Amino acid sequence: MSSEHTAGQPLLVVIDPAARRADGESVRIAGDVLRGAAAVKVAVPETAAELDRVLAHRGRKRPVVVGDDRALQRVVQTLHRQRELGAGAVGLIPVGGTPSTALARALGVPTEPVAAARAVLGGGERSLDLLVDDSGGVVLGGLCIPGRPPLRPGVRGSGENRPAADAGPHPGAPGADGPPDGWPTAVRAYEDGEGPPCCSLSAKSAAAGQTTPAKSGWRSLLVPARLGRTARSLARAVLAGPAAAHDGPGQRLRIEADGTLLADTDRPVHLVAVRLAALAALHGEAVWRPGPADGAVEVLVRSPSAAGHGLRVRARTVTVSGRGFSYEADSGFAGPVRFRTWTVRPAAWRLTVPSARHS
Repeated sequence: MSSEHTAGQPLLVVIDPAARRADGESVRIAGDVLRGAAAVKVAVPETAAELDRVLAHRGRKRPVVVGDDRALQRVVQTLHRQRELGAGAVGLIPVGGTPSTALARALGVPTEPVAAARAVLGGGERSLDLLVDDSGGVVLGGLCIPGRPPLRPGVRGSGENRPAADAGPHPGAPGADGPPDGWPTAVRAYEDGEGPPCCSLSAKSAAAGQTTPAKSGWRSLLVPARLGRTARSLARAVLAGPAAAHDGPGQRLRIEADGTLLADTDRPVHLVAVRLAALAALHGEAVWRPGPADGAVEVLVRSPSAAGHGLRVRARTVTVSGRGFSYEADSGFAGPVRFRTWTVRPAAWRLTVPSARHS
């Protein structure tokens, strides 16, 4: 859709509460620019249920997200669940630190509030692929296995950090910031010869003395609010020793890409990483690139003893199964699960970007 069609539409501005707390000035400036050129309704949903209700009753208003990459993911997830993702483009005004807005930059969205607001008002629309799993979850950028839950202070007298029972990093909080360079942090660490893997920055936050943040309203939509007995047992097994999952001999997983077997349970796997192929690594930075890569994902599988960068393939569907594994998708922790299939849906959603950058 051209910028002329984008301009003049009424807007539903959905502000992540964490964004307003983190940088209220940028939120205010962006709001002033939007209100100066369009009819604007502002919503600050405190819970996932409120977010669902706000988006369901938006009418003809075009949704505009004010927040970081996780906030964008939650809005896209909700619209996907409501079967409204194809109804129109989503606008984004990134608010957050450099790591937590990495996807926004990769997709060509300005990180300065005035420029981002002007792109929402008069920009073009970019069609983007979406990775959808068999439970209805969506991934905008990439995922990796194993995932690392956010950390909390250890039990009194333990002198160590343990994973939080409420796994699911909140937007804008320590441990919620995502990897800055396209591939999850774990993949880049292996390619640089570093170890052990950590898909998020949770461990770095803990090492810096940061702890689990105060509760934020938009909890991860990837993590169910209630778990059955089997899932709770798997959760205890995974959460009891996250360091072992990353530093140990690996997990025994069966991994298939477009029906081709990449790994089986007879040999352990240390890392599985999946990235939408349209996000290419260029000088260490993820950037969006159009072309024949669209509609596919790049898959990296690495065993504990593998030399080099491991096995790499391109596919449209990825299936992973095992005794119970966690994963991190768009920097949000999910699992444990025994089976998951991710499928690429080409051009499944649209994002407004500056006119000179859309195609």
